Amino acid sequence: MQIERDGSRLFFTTLGAGTDVVLLHPTPTHHAFWLPVAHLLADRYRLTLIDLRGHGKSLIDAEHAAAPIAMETLAEDVHAVLYTLEIKRAAFVGCSIGSYLLYEYWRRFSQEVAALVFTCGKPQPDTAVNRERREEWMHSAQRPGGLGNFFDLMADTLVGPTARQRQPAVRTAARTMMDAMPLSAMLAVQQGLALRPDSVPTLKTIRVPVCAIAGGEDQSSTPPEMRVITEQVPGAEFHLLEDAGHYAPLEQPETVAAIVREFLDRCYSPTSTGTSAGSGH
Repeated sequence: MQIERDGSRLFFTTLGAGTDVVLLHPTPTHHAFWLPVAHLLADRYRLTLIDLRGHGKSLIDAEHAAAPIAMETLAEDVHAVLYTLEIKRAAFVGCSIGSYLLYEYWRRFSQEVAALVFTCGKPQPDTAVNRERREEWMHSAQRPGGLGNFFDLMADTLVGPTARQRQPAVRTAARTMMDAMPLSAMLAVQQGLALRPDSVPTLKTIRVPVCAIAGGEDQSSTPPEMRVITEQVPGAEFHLLEDAGHYAPLEQPETVAAIVREFLDRCYSPTSTGTSAGSGH
């Protein structure tokens, strides 16, 4: 399914039945990143998987291609998809940028949020060093062959070393998804990531169940950075996957699905009919 919004054609798909859960992928992959987890949850939940603006099948028109893709824009995109599906309230599960935008989503649309799962998505903004690194990536990606080199670098750093060594197919799957992203979108996303605000103060305002999942091999959202979530949100739970990287859900879908299922089971009693308390139906 697709909708048009603010210069982008947003793609999304649903599977399963039950309480609504929205799965938001990391950059530069797309919705298929979550499919291994979604298939393990579809017997109990209705999963909505979205290609974020500029990723996968969510294409941007030429007029809007040069603008940074801010967290505000992504949050509004997700809101538009839920409005189209008539979902009034859902649990949200994000990884990396999929988590970063959820901090903004909470600030704008908290009434739609039943629960939050932040996977490898720290609340802190970019440091000056990180912003400089993104600038280097953007410059190098614009050289001949540079975008492919950038994606190779992402696949080799965002997938943890344990998964790269023991499950090379995970790295291959991640790298293949990246090829769907054009250079213009990659540049716009990196600009948006560099500009994202500090969301640590937002944590104290969250009044729904929260789960944080960190990868022990994640250098982008380290376990100490992720633990800040549980330090600031009363009652939030924390899970550390020692041998997982930034793409933990793709590396260990069974483990992540089990954590998410157990967490959501405690949030509300799901049904197989799509008419539970957390659903908009």
